[in-house]
Parts: sequence; C-alpha cells; structure tokens
Amino acid sequence: MDSGSWLLIVSGAIILLLFSLLRPRGGPRKYPEIVQFILYDIKMNQALADTFTQRNKPKTFESNNWEINKTKIGFLTETQKELLKETFALVDKFNIEIKSAKKDKTDSYKNLDLSKFKELLARCQKELEDWMMTNIGQKELPLKYPSLTSFFFGER
Repeated sequence: MDSGSWLLIVSGAIILLLFSLLRPRGGPRKYPEIVQFILYDIKMNQALADTFTQRNKPKTFESNNWEINKTKIGFLTETQKELLKETFALVDKFNIEIKSAKKDKTDSYKNLDLSKFKELLARCQKELEDWMMTNIGQKELPLKYPSLTSFFFGER
C-alpha cells in the first residue's frame, strides 16, 4: 500500500473514534428508558405475585433491571426512590426465602405474605407511570427504529 491509502485509513479511523467518543451518552434522554426498565420488573413481579399461590414450583421475583439501574435513579423524587428501594428490598427478601425453600426442598415459601408487597408494587407502578405521563406524555416509550446514522453517530 502506498502512503495515500494509509493516510485515508488512519484519518477514517480517527474520525470514527472521535464520533464514538464525542457522541452524547445517558443523561436526561435516558431517564424514560430507565423508568421503563424498572417498570418491566414491577409488572413482571405483579404477575408473579398474582399467580404465586397457584404455582407448584416457586419462581423467584424479577430484579435484574433494578440491579442494573438502581444507581441511576437520582432524577426521581425522594419518596419515589424510597418506595422503589423498599419494594426491591422485599423482592430480595422473598427471593432468599424462595431459594432457601427450593434448596431445602420444602414448601415454606407458601407462607409468604404478599399483601404488602402487592400494594407496594401497585404504588410503584402508579408513581412511575405518572412520572412517564408528566415527562413524556405517555405511559410507554414510543417505538424507536434503528438507522444507519444512529449506529455510527449515536442517537440524537
């Protein structure tokens, strides 16, 4: 290869590197996505709690999205943050008890009182859906369609 080809390749690589480093990440535009991820866990846990006593085998409650995003909820009010923390602390407690019952091959998990848990889940869902209505005007995120420019230059 001659020096002109190398110059073209290196300059193209530098431009792509600069675009990838300088594109905006996170921030307020990601807040609705964070809320949606946490809402997914809440809705899944509501469904699991509603069918909990009908199951032969216990299923642990969801908290993956909460674990990923719990450090990113600074934009929520203090009461919303405390409500989420209390709810997912209960999720952790219940999951420990369910795993222990599975390990010991007992049905002690059936003694779990889910009434307060269901109330907390309903309050969390209402709070987060209200936040979505206030901030983006709808309860669900609008669908995004990927484009070639967003792949290279990020979302705007």
